[in-house]
This record gives sequence, C-alpha cells and structure tokens, in this order.
Amino acid sequence: MATHKSLVLVGMMGTGKSTIGKEVAKKLKIEFVDTDTLIENDENLTIAEIFKKNGEKYFRELEEKIFLKIKNDKEKIISVGGGAFINDAIRKKILKEYLSIWLNMNEDLIISRIKRNAKKRPMVDQNNIEKSIKNLKKNRDPIYKLANYEINCNLNSKNKIIEKVIDFYEKNNN
Repeated sequence: MATHKSLVLVGMMGTGKSTIGKEVAKKLKIEFVDTDTLIENDENLTIAEIFKKNGEKYFRELEEKIFLKIKNDKEKIISVGGGAFINDAIRKKILKEYLSIWLNMNEDLIISRIKRNAKKRPMVDQNNIEKSIKNLKKNRDPIYKLANYEINCNLNSKNKIIEKVIDFYEKNNN
C-alpha cells in the first residue's frame, strides 16, 4: 500500500472531473489519469462508439478492468467516468485505497453543459436530455454521497473548486 494516497474525482458527467483533475495534477506536479481516456486509447474508439458498437455492459466491464489495473504506487489524480463509482468493485477499491471527492452539481447546470456535446454522452437520451440527467442524478447521488468528501460545484468558480480539491488532498496526505 502506498504511503500517500492518490485522489479520485467522482460525479456526474459534465461536472468537470477531467478539467479539474488535470489542473489539480498540474499544480501539484503529479500524474493525471483519466479512465475514459485510457479506455478510448485501449479500444481505439470513443466512449460513444464503444457503447454503440458493443453496448453498455461491455463498456462497464472494460471500465472495471482498466480501473482495477491502476496501481496506487505513486500519487496521482484520477478522474473516472460518471458511472464508474456506481460499480461495486470500483467503488470498494476507491473507498479502501484512495481519497475520493464527489464533484456535485445541480441538474440544471449539468444539463446546460451536456447540451453542448450531448452526442458524446451515450447515457443521455438525445430526445430527452433533461429527463436522462434527472434520472441518472436521482439514481447516482445516493452512491456518490459515499465519497470521502463533497464539493458543491454550483456556486464555486473553477479556481475555487481546484483550491478545495488541493486543500483536501494536502490535508489527507500530510
């Protein structure tokens, strides 16, 4: 087990996990890992293409396999897909071996962000984006609440969120 823990950002699509994670890693001068990018690189397909070609079940199996292979041998910031923390095996590993932060955002803000690139979001019904997001959020929030820490992203600027993530990370790694 590592003496320092890596940090995993969890939460709904569109909450900024990848964007925030990259910035935090850059400021802390540590590695950034985006599991969706790892999956896309492994499959040589986008997430949407994987869903379309092989279905959600196949994608979830890939997501679990990829995440469980990540070693906590050195400090890193990890961004996982919106559904990853819902997976029991992934969630158990995160809660046991990592620090976790739920980037929480209200559904209206998520919807406004998702509408810009909804076609890239295979879990979103293109004919009813609002209903899709509301249902996903309702089902996932009780599980996201299990993360070690929560940041309300509604009222905070990107820089404030980055500061909060860094504060939490440093408090828990010293």
